[in-house]
Amino acid sequence: MTADVRPFTEAAEGTGPSVLDYRGPQGWATVVHRAHAGRFTLVGASGTPLVRNSEPEHSRTEEPRTWEYKVGLAGPQRLRIDGTGRWSISVTPLEQDEAEDGGVFCRRGIGNQTVEIVKPDPQGPAILEFTKLVCVRPARPYLRLRTDFDDQIPWSVGGVDRARFLFDHDTPPIWSAAGRVEVSNADDCEWLLRVLPLSAACPVETTTTRGIGAEALVYTGVPAALWVWCLTDVGSGSELDVRVESRDYEATLSADFDHPEGGAIVGLGPGPTLLQTEGDGGWDLRVTPLDVLPTFDQAICGSGGEVLRYTGPPAVARIVTRSWHKWSGMVSVRTLTPELRWQDCVYTNGGLAGRLRRKRLKLLPGMLVVINGPRDGSAWRIRIGTGRGLGTRRGDHRIGP
Repeated sequence: MTADVRPFTEAAEGTGPSVLDYRGPQGWATVVHRAHAGRFTLVGASGTPLVRNSEPEHSRTEEPRTWEYKVGLAGPQRLRIDGTGRWSISVTPLEQDEAEDGGVFCRRGIGNQTVEIVKPDPQGPAILEFTKLVCVRPARPYLRLRTDFDDQIPWSVGGVDRARFLFDHDTPPIWSAAGRVEVSNADDCEWLLRVLPLSAACPVETTTTRGIGAEALVYTGVPAALWVWCLTDVGSGSELDVRVESRDYEATLSADFDHPEGGAIVGLGPGPTLLQTEGDGGWDLRVTPLDVLPTFDQAICGSGGEVLRYTGPPAVARIVTRSWHKWSGMVSVRTLTPELRWQDCVYTNGGLAGRLRRKRLKLLPGMLVVINGPRDGSAWRIRIGTGRGLGTRRGDHRIGP
């Protein structure tokens, strides 16, 4: 026989198994259970266990005891109680926040739900900010942006308390003023979701900028090279990705605790350079003026990303990677004229074929050479002429570890 369903909006109490129809707003529910043994289960929407206490039978006591639980309810839903003894539920609704600091949208929520958002500028980029307010247990929420064309952009908040993400910045506008953000993996977590204009982005300083977790940044200074460091004393993440976008140029730098990473140019204009950090550890972004970059005129070896200046005569260089892995061992090399205009770009895969073919790249005096090294940490080599072999030769300049 199916149990009767009892509706409630603020509070309910009873004894033993029950089915409740909660009709109130989202909020925090205080659940009190009083019984001889702590065997109590509260099941929420879609069969999700909100409370599960299963003390063994031998823990039963002669006098009743009291247990109290704090549970997040993301709005109206069916609740099911399994257990003996008396219980009570009282719900405190969440307060709603007004948009501030230039934001046009602000929504306080709890648990997993989908939120309709509004952009400040339908034709330009914006920032989505997610902040953890109260979490009963450690939570690592995950966000997914869905557009009118059902495009999906995934973002991981990780273990940090606040994360910011750029959106609608690298593709033409595909929705006019709204989108849907799915918040998941946020059980019993109260959070705040805001949409901010690009002017709220964290500025990248001309020397060092330090932060933690996912952050939306903007650089408006003179052209410079970018380096990324992971910080071992901030946060718990072990890897960091930084996406760089400027005009028709995109690059992604990846660093870990042992290896900083370069290989990107910021400040090329005509507008600002946008940057997005991804990860939940601490990081440093360091800007290096172009006039102090390492130089080479014959050959150079290294690993990871680099930005170099070629000082030799007009020549054809050969690019090769030491890696035996075809894709994770790939190295890409791009050149800019002294006037900072993009020229050639070559990609050299790892593996036997890539090591033998040695892609060619034209170099002119004063050119900048932007290198994205193999993801597997293998070395790369640039050499003028047709020399054979991958080892360091007399006249080679080695950089990096």
